[in-house]
Amino acid sequence: MNSKKILLATAVLYFGISDAQQSQYFTQKENYRFNLAENLYQTKIYNASQYEYARQYFYNQNLSRSRKEAAQFFDNVIGVILQKNHAEEGLTAFMKEYPNSAYFAQANLPLADYYLAKKDFPKALETLKKVNQYQLSKEENTQYILKLGYAKFMMGDSKGATDALEEAYKTADESQKGDIAYMLGHLYYSNRQNDKAFQYFDSVKDQPKYSKLVRPYYVQMYYNDKDYDKAISEGTALLNEDISDAYKAEVHKIIGESYFMKGDYDSAYPHLKDYLSVQQNPSENDLYEMGFVAAQLKKYDEAVSYYNQLLNSNSALAQNAYYQLGNAYLAVDKKQEALSAFRSSYQMDYDAKVKKLAHEQYAKLSYDIGNPFESASTVIQNYINENQNDPNASEMRSLLVKSYLYSGNYKETLNAIDKLQDSTPEINKVDQEVSYLLGTEEFNKGNYDEAEQYFLRSLGFNINKEFNNRALYWLGQVYYQKGNYPSAIARYEKLLNENFPEKQQLPYDLGYAYFKSKKFDQAETYFKQYLTNPKPEFKNDAELRLADINYANNNLNEAIAIYDKNEDATDYTLYQKGMALGFKGDTQAKITNLKNLLSKYPGSDYYDDAQYEIGTAYAAQDDFANSNDFFNKVIKTSSDSDLVANASIYRAQNYIDQNQSDKALSELKALGEHYKNSIYAEKIVQAAKPIFTKNGDVAGYESFAKSIGVNVDASEIDEINLSTAKQYFAKKDYKNAISYYEKYLTQNPTGEGLYQAKYELGESYYQTKNTTKALLVLMEVANLANDYQDDAQTRLAQIYVAQGDNNEAKKYLENIKNSSNVNIKNYANVELMKIYGDEKNFSEAEKLADAVIANNKNSAAVIETAKVIKARSLMNSGKDKDAQTAYASLEKSSNTAVAAEALYAKAFYQNKGKAFKSSNETIFKLANNYSSEEYWGAKALVLMAKNYIGLKDNYQASYTCDQIIENYKDFPEIVAEAKEVKKQIKK
Repeated sequence: MNSKKILLATAVLYFGISDAQQSQYFTQKENYRFNLAENLYQTKIYNASQYEYARQYFYNQNLSRSRKEAAQFFDNVIGVILQKNHAEEGLTAFMKEYPNSAYFAQANLPLADYYLAKKDFPKALETLKKVNQYQLSKEENTQYILKLGYAKFMMGDSKGATDALEEAYKTADESQKGDIAYMLGHLYYSNRQNDKAFQYFDSVKDQPKYSKLVRPYYVQMYYNDKDYDKAISEGTALLNEDISDAYKAEVHKIIGESYFMKGDYDSAYPHLKDYLSVQQNPSENDLYEMGFVAAQLKKYDEAVSYYNQLLNSNSALAQNAYYQLGNAYLAVDKKQEALSAFRSSYQMDYDAKVKKLAHEQYAKLSYDIGNPFESASTVIQNYINENQNDPNASEMRSLLVKSYLYSGNYKETLNAIDKLQDSTPEINKVDQEVSYLLGTEEFNKGNYDEAEQYFLRSLGFNINKEFNNRALYWLGQVYYQKGNYPSAIARYEKLLNENFPEKQQLPYDLGYAYFKSKKFDQAETYFKQYLTNPKPEFKNDAELRLADINYANNNLNEAIAIYDKNEDATDYTLYQKGMALGFKGDTQAKITNLKNLLSKYPGSDYYDDAQYEIGTAYAAQDDFANSNDFFNKVIKTSSDSDLVANASIYRAQNYIDQNQSDKALSELKALGEHYKNSIYAEKIVQAAKPIFTKNGDVAGYESFAKSIGVNVDASEIDEINLSTAKQYFAKKDYKNAISYYEKYLTQNPTGEGLYQAKYELGESYYQTKNTTKALLVLMEVANLANDYQDDAQTRLAQIYVAQGDNNEAKKYLENIKNSSNVNIKNYANVELMKIYGDEKNFSEAEKLADAVIANNKNSAAVIETAKVIKARSLMNSGKDKDAQTAYASLEKSSNTAVAAEALYAKAFYQNKGKAFKSSNETIFKLANNYSSEEYWGAKALVLMAKNYIGLKDNYQASYTCDQIIENYKDFPEIVAEAKEVKKQIKK
């Protein structure tokens, strides 16, 4: 309250009531009281004034309408000024009742004070604008302008506030100028008009009231003007003053940033740290600045801690922070963490320069340690694409080729080479070697056409002689596997005078190539040469092939001698020896040898064949009773339909030789009905022919033959059609063979050679890629017993396997798994093993895998597949120790998918054993060496996230899960697992 005004009002009042009009006031008592209310209001004695106004309003019955309006108005206004309950509602009601009241003008300044006190600046400003300045005294006008400037400032109207305060400053007396100068200094400071701010602050800086308030402004303004030395000097001096902790922290910040801008990080560090230590929620800029300074002072772990607090935002500062975080991680040799940081920085687009630097570091680190999020090659290729004219592009292109090479992604290595504008001797050498390696990779997968192209590409260079020889050797192996034995022989023979790692096996390979070509003399020469220096694991096989050659050349004594020489006689050698003895005419020795096979190998693939051959041997000795005993065993126990049919026919022929013609004919007729229209029907007719001939029953013979589908008088045209078809088929001219088979079968829907013709027609369709027709014809052959049933079912299985129709494939594979043909049986085992593996039927898959692994005649690729399936089965059944051993043997596989799965299993068991860091190292090895195997890479990333959880690094765990969810949508089950892992982190 202004005491002078109060005294003045009292004096006025005193002199007023001493005047000659005193009697009038007493006479007109109520008029006096109304004037008293007005005087009290003007002198701001509000409580007394309100009392008088209220008294007039409610109790003066003679009050004029105008004064009644005035009394009501000032009663409400004073209530608002004194902040009494419901006063504003009363004033609002008055405004509605008297919207044009003349009394509003008298209340504007007090109301403005009220609104300013309540910080209702919009209403305060609105009220102040209604004031008539011309009715104000000089002092009141100064106060009015000051209030107007303050209200505008608080409403964000800096210019309006400045203009108002400048006007007030000009008219204010000295006691008021200090406050106005301080406010103007602050406004100009806020608008970065430092010259003006200095002007007003200088006018009050020496006044005790303002000294402590304005000195921090000086520190900040010196900093803003880049006068860092003055900012430091002024700030240091200010720190020695008695200022609040909040001011002190701000001063520390400005001093620290001044040193920072001067590059004096040692001096900046303690000030910035003092500031940051008292901040509950430091800004991104504060954290970045502190992290940068710590990094410059080689306090890298501390720098990492600051940068890590920035990483929840997406901004230019965060991009820079990620980049600096990567550098800090590198400085403490945390390359894996640096990789993630550089990747995050590169993926932001705020600062192109920082993006490029981060991308470069991200690419180089991906090459150096591997990248679990995306292949190093992809990262480097993206860098090249985005920085075509960059001086580092040439270095990056060379790095790209190496990254593909070292990651085992040989196909992309060649693609990268093909995109190079200019080649060099070094690149040509890589081309030669990678093409060779790709060839061996495709060869091991059984992709012989692709392998051939890569080996031919490698042979286009002759830089590395060893790789040249090896490519030629493996090209020969490709041709051998494709059945092109002449081409295989031609490649092998070019290498006879060369030295290379596989040279020891060359005679063995030549022997087999000639053996398959039926050129037994040359095959014999090379097998004998090989046996002068054989590998132990191939010696026995080479000896047996030499025996087979003698067997084929009818050199039976030599064959038998080799079979006898074999120390560990197998079922195969016993069988072959027995057959050789039989061909020599020593049937008793044949029987003895084959019975030895039955005794030693009851589960042999040759068991049923041996029983059948013993039966034929006894028949040759006219011991028909023993002969039929063995034929009966074959008929009852064998799953080989061909053996069963032949044994049945042979048994009937024995009845004929025992003069039991009626019994024989009865059995043959039953067999004829069973094997009608099959290849066996002709044998049955031939077996029955002596009976009909003996009885002179030619009509019966013709009728019998016709009834079971045998046409005794085949037409010459049909024979020509069939003969021509077979000739084309033998020459592998399948296209021409088809038309002749179709003509033959149109005229001969039944009869001799039906199933052979149908099978060979189906095979011709298959070889000419007409799979639909092939299926139709081969099904007819596969569904009835005949000589080609196994072959047809095998081909059908192959077609369905190629089409990915496992259900249909399995049906035929189950049929042929008991075939007498060892190769067909083994094929069925291999494919059923894979199918059961895919179906997660590990118990069945493991049984078949054991059989496949035990068969050393299988290719390395097939055995390796079996080992993989067995390892999965062991893992699935919880046999961890055995599973780890099984997977460990596969880690160095040349098949990238197998090696990647093996490394994943290693990482899995390391995680299970809580060796989280070792598990992550294994995962990075997987990512580095087998980046092309995305499935196992994605699985490994889930494991990595779990490892980081185990290592208490939730940021890395969460980041890894985010990368899986974003980048591996082709594997929804893995993405789902990553989401579950992330939920664990959030808990």
